[in-house]
Amino acid sequence: MGLKDFFRNLASSPAELPVFFRIPNENIDIGADLKGQFEPNQHYFTVKVNEMFLSERRRWFREIEPMVVCLSSYIYGEQEIDNPFIVGRNLIKNKVQNIPEGMLFSDTRVAGIHPYSGGRVVVSMVLCESLTQNHLSNSLDFIEKVASVFSENIASLVSSYLKIANVVLGAIDTLLDTKSLKPILGFRQEFDRDANDQFAPGYHVIIDKSTKNWNPKHFFVIGNRLYYGSSQNVAKVFREDEYVMFSLTRSETRSDIRLLPVWQSYQKILNELKVTEVSADHKERIKKMLTVLSIEMRQSPDLTQAHAKKLILDFADEVKSLIKPKFNLGANHTNTESEEFWDMINSKIAAI
Repeated sequence: MGLKDFFRNLASSPAELPVFFRIPNENIDIGADLKGQFEPNQHYFTVKVNEMFLSERRRWFREIEPMVVCLSSYIYGEQEIDNPFIVGRNLIKNKVQNIPEGMLFSDTRVAGIHPYSGGRVVVSMVLCESLTQNHLSNSLDFIEKVASVFSENIASLVSSYLKIANVVLGAIDTLLDTKSLKPILGFRQEFDRDANDQFAPGYHVIIDKSTKNWNPKHFFVIGNRLYYGSSQNVAKVFREDEYVMFSLTRSETRSDIRLLPVWQSYQKILNELKVTEVSADHKERIKKMLTVLSIEMRQSPDLTQAHAKKLILDFADEVKSLIKPKFNLGANHTNTESEEFWDMINSKIAAI
């Protein structure tokens, strides 16, 4: 059974389902920032594993090794893609905290930052175990590294992402089929605004199948950590069962612009200005390059429409400030025409 089949079968196999619920916003210390839904072409989304608690009773890393497989599906550009991410032993060992009850893994981004383009967003996770010190160790390390490179560089690898994603998913499927990886607990959550689902920022918890009846209203999130109690004042750190807590976060901007393809186009414009003087013809060429860049940014699958609009205005202002002291230094003229042009280009871009 492949990974996608496993996630699909979860819905029809109640016995396999762990306890899964969303923590109420009023039980979260930053709950006020989580109000409202994701709006298409206005917001970015990120999926982050805030905490994963692994119980000592399973003898992790002594007899078995953990691996978390995350699969996010969403619209990227003009197609729906599956974005795999592997939390394997390398990442876990670098971020794990040994505690008396077991091990605590925290704060790892598994998807994003991506524009929400509408439609469905599906988040699936499964905690697996594999034997330690076996011949699969190198294979597991390789899969983890490839998935990490793919997830972090999806914009630059978009032309071949299908091949890379299929390599990762195919390798995981093989390990599942040969029983080299054993799923322990998993879930699949679909957020579909077109079906009136609530797709909003928030925190979600998956707890391993338990004989205890946990009350979702008694869970609290303080500093991205999970607590349980009748109230926030008396709540204590939750360690009674193995669990994964993940969050969906929302933002209107992204700070990694320099990693996106549109930044390379902007750099070409800046390189045009590495001169001591800008002629009228040269300025016209830069104007055309800016116009092309504005179209490229509006069509970029890596930017929301709102953010692209703001960025092109910032770029235009920066180019304007760089041209102004260099424009036709040898000619007798005022900067009136230059000011009028930039006012016009800013108005046109703002009206797009």
